Amino acid sequence: MVIEYLRPIFYVILLFSIIIMLTVIIKKKSVHNQIITFYIATFSIFAIILSGITLFQLGVIADETGNAGDEISFYLFIAVLIINVVNIALSFLKKTRRLPSL
Repeated sequence: MVIEYLRPIFYVILLFSIIIMLTVIIKKKSVHNQIITFYIATFSIFAIILSGITLFQLGVIADETGNAGDEISFYLFIAVLIINVVNIALSFLKKTRRLPSL
């Protein structure tokens, strides 16, 4: 039996991360400032930490109950990690005005 009860947490974090990435890519240069960059970086770090803790707790629950872990949750964690690192990079590149807007 696979433990999949914590999978919706990963889906919600991934959804918010994708929405933030799309807003960073689409928004204009004039609206972008240091405070927004700080909030994006803070959310991205928080999302990575929350996903990591959730994945760790999923492993503990699977170990205690003798069940198999959830590999889809692991892939979702990797996706959250990659998207949030890209969010931070895009935000800092947008701040230095090297990245063109759409």
